[in-house]
Amino acid sequence: MQNKNNEMMSEYLKKFLKEPPLLLRNFHYEDVLEFLQLGVEERYISGDAILNESENVNSAYLVADGKVAIWKDNIQLATLSEGNFLGEAFLFSKNSRMAKVTAEGDCILLRYERYDALNFFRKKPEKLFNIFTKNIIEIQQRKISNMNVQLLNLKKRLLNDNNW
Repeated sequence: MQNKNNEMMSEYLKKFLKEPPLLLRNFHYEDVLEFLQLGVEERYISGDAILNESENVNSAYLVADGKVAIWKDNIQLATLSEGNFLGEAFLFSKNSRMAKVTAEGDCILLRYERYDALNFFRKKPEKLFNIFTKNIIEIQQRKISNMNVQLLNLKKRLLNDNNW
């Protein structure tokens, strides 16, 4: 579902070029633009399933417009908005997806295939791939920190409920 409407595409390109997604932070402007252009636009309407658990990981998604919800066992774990990536470790992991992702309202995502991304980095200096890897680690650390906060809050609530 690649978009032929360059006006719409240029809107999020402009936005992401001014403030690159965390995964592309510290890339040169030209590299950010070239990587963004690898993405294939996909549009979803509210409630659409974008990813399902147990699918093999061979692509990543950038939320270009709107929001998506992350679900596990019918419990919403998170909401991701514009500029966030789903499956950012796709170059390293061939495991199954760990959660279901649905559109929360109408949204536009850019899909990046492992093969295309690897070819992009093969043509670039090794330093760029190192920056990309550091960005993935930072994103993963943020996710772990966020999960720790959620776990702590849940434990506090459980302890408070048991004290009554």
